[in-house]
Amino acid sequence: MALNDIAHGAVNKKTTLMNTDLPRFGVRAILAGVYLTLATGFAAVGGGAVEALAPGLGGIIFSFLFGFGLFVIVILNADLATGNMMFGCYGATTKQISWPMALKFALVTTLFNLVGAIIVALLLAVSAKYQHMDNTHFLMGLVEGKLAKSWWGAMIEGIGANFVVNMAIIGALYAKDFASKFTVIVPTLAIFVGLSLEHVIANFSLMSIATAVELIDGGAAFDGAVPVAAIAWNWLWVWIGNFIGGGVLIGSVYAWLNKGPEVYRD
Repeated sequence: MALNDIAHGAVNKKTTLMNTDLPRFGVRAILAGVYLTLATGFAAVGGGAVEALAPGLGGIIFSFLFGFGLFVIVILNADLATGNMMFGCYGATTKQISWPMALKFALVTTLFNLVGAIIVALLLAVSAKYQHMDNTHFLMGLVEGKLAKSWWGAMIEGIGANFVVNMAIIGALYAKDFASKFTVIVPTLAIFVGLSLEHVIANFSLMSIATAVELIDGGAAFDGAVPVAAIAWNWLWVWIGNFIGGGVLIGSVYAWLNKGPEVYRD
């Protein structure tokens, strides 16, 4: 099937559900936050275990394990904001939907993704692997590195991260079976994770876990004070970067490319 047809069908299905049955759309988006946060928590545990045995390799293991989350989201038809940024901009560029609708689509998905991330974070905060986590934990190293970036750096890295994420999503659209989708998604996702680029829903996952441990365990993760302003500032600029990278630079660009001569459309 042509990319135009796939994208048109996806945009129609997703935006219609959002506009006519928000609770069901919301649950699909919450599930995406759940799946990604479970995978992120698992990846951080695996990365930390390898880092303890072979310093320097933990980040590589984390990069490859993280991609399991997007794979599950794709095969189980959940709604991830960073993917919906691409679909929304594709639809807006082809005039299937308006630009305000594309923006609303991304924002609504983002809010429900955050709900899913928080639910799993609260669960993991009392699990054996994360209970009593302190600031030496592998996950906290990731969080502190992200919060140390400038707003400009976070936005630029957000552009790069969601460009890569939607490379994987478009590739997965063409894959005919689950094994092919896995082969496309997991190694491609490892590119942005291994480069420590910024993905807003991944940051929801990491920072929600850290915050939940801090609040439930009484100061083990952030040493007593959750940097709420710094977390919100990071999320804002990463979201903007993600919208540009995955929405405009992948979604709108591919929509424009496929307005060209029919013989050379995807």
